[in-house]
Amino acid sequence: MASILNNVSALGATRQLGVTNAGLQQTIERLTTGRRINRASDDAAGLGISNQLGADIRIASQGKRNANDGISYLQVADSVLDEVTNLLTRAAELAEQAKTGTISNTNRTAINEEFQNIIKTIADIGQSTKFNGATVFTSGALNVSVGGFSQVSVTVGTISSDSNTALGLTASTNNLSTDTAATTAAGLITTALETVSTTRAKLGASQQKLTSVSNALGIQVENFTAAYSQIRDANVADEIVNLTKFQILNQSGTSALGQANQSQQQILALLR
Repeated sequence: MASILNNVSALGATRQLGVTNAGLQQTIERLTTGRRINRASDDAAGLGISNQLGADIRIASQGKRNANDGISYLQVADSVLDEVTNLLTRAAELAEQAKTGTISNTNRTAINEEFQNIIKTIADIGQSTKFNGATVFTSGALNVSVGGFSQVSVTVGTISSDSNTALGLTASTNNLSTDTAATTAAGLITTALETVSTTRAKLGASQQKLTSVSNALGIQVENFTAAYSQIRDANVADEIVNLTKFQILNQSGTSALGQANQSQQQILALLR
């Protein structure tokens, strides 16, 4: 029914055009930001879930970085212990040389000088080796926080208590000045080598554990990111389809509104 007071067709066309324009603006926003959810009103539940997933991604990523730092820490310790092994092996060689009765005490004095320097060098290494400012060789446990996994506890142990003592060997107290002293020192060196080997084995096991945790955290980050993207990100293909749809609806709605407004003009023409 045509009416002068109320143009129901125009009102309906205007309302539908508003809905179309809102959909068009939302689609343009999604294509511009790349996000399906840009505010809580877009999907309140999805926003809450994606925010938690975003936090999980950052926590797991930091845990992976912590694990990798722990691996680097252990690699530093192992490389130092490799050098300590070389020094102890040289010390064992010197002790074996000093034990024999075919050399004089004068010869032993020269040999002992190198031996003393080796002990002090090992002691210095133990006290000076640091990682990110922290002393590596300590008796305390190193706890590595790795995201949702339990903390990985690593104990490297000490090499020296002071600048003259290293792995049970003390400069001046343990020397190669006599064949008897050299024999005693040789036994201590053997024990020190065993201690270093045991420590390196433990460090290797801890490094393998941290590597496994780091890999697992990497998989977690991938899965969390995929879930986050599925909920939060816009599907570009779908949004392009929606953009085309809303553009067509906008054009047809504008045309329909024009036609609805013309009906009022037609009524007025009848009254002239």
